[in-house]
Amino acid sequence: MKTSFISTLSIQTTMRNSIAGVQREMVKANQEAVTRKHADLGVTLGASTSRALDLSRDITRIESLYNTASLATQRLESAELSLSKMNDLALEIQSAILTLGNSTDATSLATARTTMQNSLDAFTSFANTAVQGEYIFAGINTDVKPMQDYFAPGSPAKAAFDTELNYYMSSHVPPIPSMSAMTEDQMNGFLDDLEAKFNGTTPLSDPPHPGLGGEDLWTTYFSSASDENMKSRISQVEVVDSSTNANSAGMRNFAFASIISLELLQPNMDAKAREAVSSRTRSVIAEAMNGVDSINQQRTMVGVYTERVSKAEERLEAQKDILVKGLGDMENVDPEEAATRLNTMKTLLETAYTVTAKIQQLSLANFL
Repeated sequence: MKTSFISTLSIQTTMRNSIAGVQREMVKANQEAVTRKHADLGVTLGASTSRALDLSRDITRIESLYNTASLATQRLESAELSLSKMNDLALEIQSAILTLGNSTDATSLATARTTMQNSLDAFTSFANTAVQGEYIFAGINTDVKPMQDYFAPGSPAKAAFDTELNYYMSSHVPPIPSMSAMTEDQMNGFLDDLEAKFNGTTPLSDPPHPGLGGEDLWTTYFSSASDENMKSRISQVEVVDSSTNANSAGMRNFAFASIISLELLQPNMDAKAREAVSSRTRSVIAEAMNGVDSINQQRTMVGVYTERVSKAEERLEAQKDILVKGLGDMENVDPEEAATRLNTMKTLLETAYTVTAKIQQLSLANFL
């Protein structure tokens, strides 16, 4: 009978290798139990890995479109709210003019002018509304405040009005000595000229605006907005305007109506001239609310775009859910199975440690 021996060193080496293997498998099992995804997607899926990567890229793309659509929704909702407030301010102007009627009372005129001032000031604030640091009525010039403050010290908008009025009176034949001396026809002539410059049909002249002949009064002195609106891609094939701009006819008319009422409804004026100002204010503020490219038309378009963005968000969510489910079927693991496998690995590791400890206690000294 032949006997042989087994080295304790070889046994320990085998156990160390077994322990290292179990530890590696534990790391994978623990990762899968926590993330609920295969630890090594390439090894598990093989040739299907590229399909999983394509699905991941599609999901990332949809999430990017969804984030863009969400930002567009914020901009559009803020624009709609601001336009609604502007329409309310226009109604206040309309009400103040109707209440004033043909009154020559200084207190009534002062009250009407105060309403115009407050309305214009609030209008400017709404026109300068910003969302996440971007001005929503600035068109593509989102980093520039679109509306000049008419009441700010040294305001170019206020200076432009004064320049136009003074030039009209001084260039009239015969010259008009003061605003209080203006007749009804002269006032209508001035309002016709100024309104044409506000709405852009008549450019500035030189004089009285040195070096600015041919320029648009509104975009030169009142607005820094671009005529081109911000656009947002809400799907692979759909792009919508995600705002409007302060150069619309509605906003020009609002400013014109409030400014002429504020500046020209003075108690020392000719009654007929003052009535001409009131009549023009009524007609222009109505045009600002409901005319072509008016405030309410802008609200309507913003509402249409908001609805389109909302529908796009619903479609993107549905597409993402389908892709996430498909990707999950490929890369997800059963969390219960992963947890069971992890516990099994822990048991094997504990057993290996126990056996190793027993082997290390073996010694010939114990048998001598």
